Amino acid sequence: MTKKKTTSIESYKLKNGKKLYRFKVYLGIDPLTGKEIRTTRSKYKTKKEAELALARIKLEIANGTFKKQRAETYKDVYDL
Repeated sequence: MTKKKTTSIESYKLKNGKKLYRFKVYLGIDPLTGKEIRTTRSKYKTKKEAELALARIKLEIANGTFKKQRAETYKDVYDL
């Protein structure tokens, strides 16, 4: 059984009533654990801005240039 990997942009409201947009995107399967890797991006002021960011991430994933920032050593933390 295959799952359909769809990404939708959803809106949410802050306590002050301001409306923002966010999305979750599927990145692939982690080779070490075999689990799905997903990332969430939020705080976009307009839906168009969120759509553009999602398109950029999908393009980077397709090209193999997407790198999730993750610090693994103290030097990486220092560099970030």
